[in-house]
Amino acid sequence: MMLYLCVSVVTLLLQPVVSVTYNCSAQDERVPDNSDLTVDCGTTMIVLEVNLCSAQWAGFDPSSLAMNGQHNNSQCIGNIDTSVEPPVLRYQLPVNDSQNNPCRQSLQIVDEVPDQSGPFSSFSTIQSVIITGFIDTPSSSVGIISYATDLYYHFSCRYPLEYLLNNTKIVASSVSVATSDNNGTFIDTLSMSVYNDTNYIHPLTVPATGLELRTKIYVEVKATNLTGNFNVLLDHCFATPSAYNMSNSEKHSFFTGCSVDLRTKVTTNGQSTSAKFNFEAFRFVEHRNKDKSSTFIHCILRLCEPNKCQELLNGCRRRRRSVNPFGTESSDSATVSVGPLFTARDVDLPTPAAYGGGTQPKDSKGDVTGLVVGIVFGTASVALLVLGGWFIMKKFYWAGGLPHAFN
Repeated sequence: MMLYLCVSVVTLLLQPVVSVTYNCSAQDERVPDNSDLTVDCGTTMIVLEVNLCSAQWAGFDPSSLAMNGQHNNSQCIGNIDTSVEPPVLRYQLPVNDSQNNPCRQSLQIVDEVPDQSGPFSSFSTIQSVIITGFIDTPSSSVGIISYATDLYYHFSCRYPLEYLLNNTKIVASSVSVATSDNNGTFIDTLSMSVYNDTNYIHPLTVPATGLELRTKIYVEVKATNLTGNFNVLLDHCFATPSAYNMSNSEKHSFFTGCSVDLRTKVTTNGQSTSAKFNFEAFRFVEHRNKDKSSTFIHCILRLCEPNKCQELLNGCRRRRRSVNPFGTESSDSATVSVGPLFTARDVDLPTPAAYGGGTQPKDSKGDVTGLVVGIVFGTASVALLVLGGWFIMKKFYWAGGLPHAFN
């Protein structure tokens, strides 16, 4: 947030021009300065407070101060609050930049270079929304010069459009992160939910023994109560066997930009304030000795204007199966995470090689033993037949039936 106060003074009247008095202390009998303006950059509303006492002491009528030069609009005039010390003039400015905003301000989206030590270090650019405005007194006079004073407060709120949400448990229905003081953020409007049906109505319930492998899991990431015209675009969604951190080396990618895993299906992305995809439950090979495999799901997302979202999506038609995020990873992205999600291992069935390697059926040892016993009995039967034939031949010989056979 950028904040400064410009006070141009050619001559300063030391007595108030109005007869109304307020509960002002001697400390506020001074020329206005930067500390007299405070700014709270909220998600939907920017709240401004101006020290009423210093403005009045300097000779200004507090009721004449207005936002963005709208002195003839009562909605842009501050409300006096004497319940605080010192008393203040309070203004409320909607973040929305629509035509219905009575005190319209300047809203600009800028490209920035991300911090190379932060979570978006792999992104080439990120974006932010910068909202600027001012509070001033009516123009003192017209012409080339003036001998009257003017009071002018300038303010700015910066809202990054790229966020990182992580480590939300799978049993939770959404994720929420608190905002920082004096800095605007849309992060508390973002949520990730997991369902077990195609209509995204019934939240996913993980049984105590874990989900069965290849169970369909439906994921929705959405922005709620978001002012402005922004859509949600998922840049990169992946899974890790443990909670997210920058050093995670084991991960399974559901999709990155245009490249989508064969067992993942992206149904909605970049077209509205929600994005949806589904995948089949799996387990990490490193959990092969465990009864359950934990999975944490993460998504890096961005908020973008509808035209910009469509422009990035159209890039998939120009380059086939790109392994990079849409365009370049930017500051209007965030990482949302849920987990742990548990999948069960059925010890009585062979395990497919794709999910941790194969095992022999339990009765394979019995099959080998049966084969050996069969061979032994077959050999013994042949030997008995040979011996029986020899004794029969011998009997005929002694009886004189075959005198020439043994000469």
